[in-house]
Amino acid sequence: MHIPSIFLGLVTILVLGFILTPIWITIVVSFNSGNYIVFPPTGISLRWYKTFVTDYMWVMVFKNSLLIAVPTMLVSTVAGVLAALGYMRRQFRIKNVINLLIMLPFLVPGIIIGICLLMFAHKIGLAGTYTAVVAGHCLWGIPTVFLLVQAVLAGYDFSVEDAARDLGAGPIKTFFLITLPRIRTGVFSAMIFSFITSFGEFNMAVFLTGSETMTMPVQIWSSLRYEVTPIVAAVSTVMILTTLLGIGICSKFIGIKKISEM
Repeated sequence: MHIPSIFLGLVTILVLGFILTPIWITIVVSFNSGNYIVFPPTGISLRWYKTFVTDYMWVMVFKNSLLIAVPTMLVSTVAGVLAALGYMRRQFRIKNVINLLIMLPFLVPGIIIGICLLMFAHKIGLAGTYTAVVAGHCLWGIPTVFLLVQAVLAGYDFSVEDAARDLGAGPIKTFFLITLPRIRTGVFSAMIFSFITSFGEFNMAVFLTGSETMTMPVQIWSSLRYEVTPIVAAVSTVMILTTLLGIGICSKFIGIKKISEM
């Protein structure tokens, strides 16, 4: 009677193990004491984590990734939430077209977007700046926020806002006291996911960053071109932990159950 459940459980474990294989191998390799990436490690050491926190280049690219991901998160959240509210609140003929246009950046390869933005940034003098990278990442961050908030608004009763307006509340007061508390689950989740998307993005960043604005994924790629040391695995582990931290914060303040119900 319980055989199907046991079988499904074993299959689930095997699938998860297969999916997570690159992650745990990367983490294990990051503790290698040798000078090259070897699996299994020839020795256990924190040598490469110490290199990461003391090397100027790696500290700089980590800081750059944060300086790009945080503004991307903020801009994407504001723009995406406003777009989702406008989209769900109004009924108009070209609604499906608007939805397609907002999702269009997802359909274009990041390399193509990066090349086009690079040419445009050169024209306006923003090549290699934080602004150019943030603008590029927002092309993916805004649709991400739009989708998540739109899913929350699908079950939202907009008549509550009308009642607040009838009682004398202005549009700004209505948003912060009525709308935002009711959709905060989607908004907070969207912030985290837009941050994660920007923090690990490579395809656009490789074209848009310069020597002073290089991000961690770009520096990892550059390092692999000339040397194959466990520092890359250590940096990748730091990125994994940063991503897990974001998801952990999201689940702590919102809850996994609420996130899955969006």
